[in-house]
Amino acid sequence: MSKKILQQAKRLFATAVATTALFAGAVQAQTLKIGLIGPMTGGGAPWGYAARGAMQTLASEVNARGGLEVGGKKYQVEVVVYDDQYKATEAVAAYQRLVTRDGVKYVVIQTAAPTMALKQSVEDDKVVALTTAYTPAAIDDKTKFMFRAYSTATDFMPAYAAWMKANLKERRMVTLNPNDETGWSQSKVTEKLYKENGFEVLSGEVYERSMKDFSPLLTKALALKPDVMDLGASSPATAGLIVRQAREAGYKGRFVQTGGAGWLEVVAAAGKEAAEGMVNILYANQADPGYQRIVADYKKQFNGQAPNEILAVYYDAMSVLLAAIRKAGDVNDTTKVAASFATVLPMKGLQGDEMVYAHQQIRTYDYVGVLKNGVPVVAGKVR
Repeated sequence: MSKKILQQAKRLFATAVATTALFAGAVQAQTLKIGLIGPMTGGGAPWGYAARGAMQTLASEVNARGGLEVGGKKYQVEVVVYDDQYKATEAVAAYQRLVTRDGVKYVVIQTAAPTMALKQSVEDDKVVALTTAYTPAAIDDKTKFMFRAYSTATDFMPAYAAWMKANLKERRMVTLNPNDETGWSQSKVTEKLYKENGFEVLSGEVYERSMKDFSPLLTKALALKPDVMDLGASSPATAGLIVRQAREAGYKGRFVQTGGAGWLEVVAAAGKEAAEGMVNILYANQADPGYQRIVADYKKQFNGQAPNEILAVYYDAMSVLLAAIRKAGDVNDTTKVAASFATVLPMKGLQGDEMVYAHQQIRTYDYVGVLKNGVPVVAGKVR
């Protein structure tokens, strides 16, 4: 064999080896899909976009490092998003598409009615689900595959109500909550704690989430002469609308909110002056470097739009989920993954606070914020 022919043979062999390696890599490159079911339209859209942005940011970070290594294999993380329009029926349809068509074994469900509608299906299908629903009914003694993604009112309200008692002079209160599973549970928890902390709860009002004109409800509430109004679990834009309409009706007192994260949307809908002094439960410290980092990434995704702060919750919750999958060592064995949640916590969250495990729940820290000139100033910390 001539030297020239030998060299050509070597080149052909090298090309064949490289091609085989590339093909093998393509075959081995696998995808781990995480589903998201939440409101991408309507009043809850800021929460939906925050969840989507946070999950996609974390997925991009993991993928940039070569993917999530599970059981000796690398997986590219993909977030599959469906809009449930804040409706249980849409959430059920989205879940079926995720599980049967998209092959998803892991899903984030944002709100209470969809969570309750899917609760049994999650258990029957052995789909690992994270929920940010406030309702205590989402988790019970039989729950194995559903996990609460953060601390809710049941957890932080004792410390939050105590903070308000120590820091606010106002005592005559009315509460306003949406007329659904989220609002009912929020009202039940908060009104009891307010009374225990010396607040006089004059009235507990509920309204339909589709409501835009709050004049009749506010006329009834303001006739009781409250000096503090709790907007409970109202969605961000709705809370801002209530604030504006209450001010227009002559209300001079203070607003507080115990759920429904979204100070940015509240200020946008109500105006800085109307919202001044409002006390909010915060899921993020605006000055924290870790939070600022994912905010910057969110703005790149959404053309400079600022996110709802619940962004931080979903980034941390998905971090725990990925850690549990990695610890289990098998992306297909959701029983092992569910069992791994308790073993990967405690772990540090995005903002440096330690997340711990309770029964089917990631327990997190929250902050107390007071709106000053349209921006929340952190005034306390609760869990």
